Amino acid sequence: MHRCQVEKELDLQMIEAKFLAENQRLKEEYEAKKLNLKDNLLASLEEKKKQIEAEHSVVELTGAPLDSLDSRPSFTRKLRRRQNDPEKEENKQNKPPSPVISYSLTEQEIEEDLLQVLPPHKADKIREKRATQISFSEDTERDRTVNDIKVEDGRLYYDKKWYGRYQNVFVECREFGKIPAVIQSICMSDIVVKKVTDLSKIKITISQLQKGKYTLKRRC
Repeated sequence: MHRCQVEKELDLQMIEAKFLAENQRLKEEYEAKKLNLKDNLLASLEEKKKQIEAEHSVVELTGAPLDSLDSRPSFTRKLRRRQNDPEKEENKQNKPPSPVISYSLTEQEIEEDLLQVLPPHKADKIREKRATQISFSEDTERDRTVNDIKVEDGRLYYDKKWYGRYQNVFVECREFGKIPAVIQSICMSDIVVKKVTDLSKIKITISQLQKGKYTLKRRC
């Protein structure tokens, strides 16, 4: 029982000693911060005092009112630009590229948008003309079959002309009309072309060329 009492008193003494030490540390820290803040305020006030004294000196010399000093225009000297300035060249190189926004609308969608802003009577005439052209194209497509198509040595023989890889062509079909493209690959069963407009690829089978669903024409 006596031992427990002694341990309890020792614990209390240790806790009290830690409390006093922490309290002393906080007081010293508080005093140090207070002195630092006081020094900063005094330095700021001294700087403002010097600034006010300087402005009054200018007023006494020029005779101008004090308010007019604040409205004086500030002059900045512009240095002449040096040719091939390395710092500016570096800034140009480090400048991030501006974002590029590309819109992949088909010719049919663009034409339909244009029709929306035209007067109704003009838009109807254009729609009738387009419907006639589509009807004629469908009839021609049904009647037309290209039989003289073959692939030899990685080249395509179509419509009495030879086509090779990276050939500039026009591809035409009912889905997207007539678009410029480049032949990417030629196989025995199909060819792959890349559209110039949005760089997307289209796979066209030899059967589709024979049936006239797709047509190719050379492009200069």
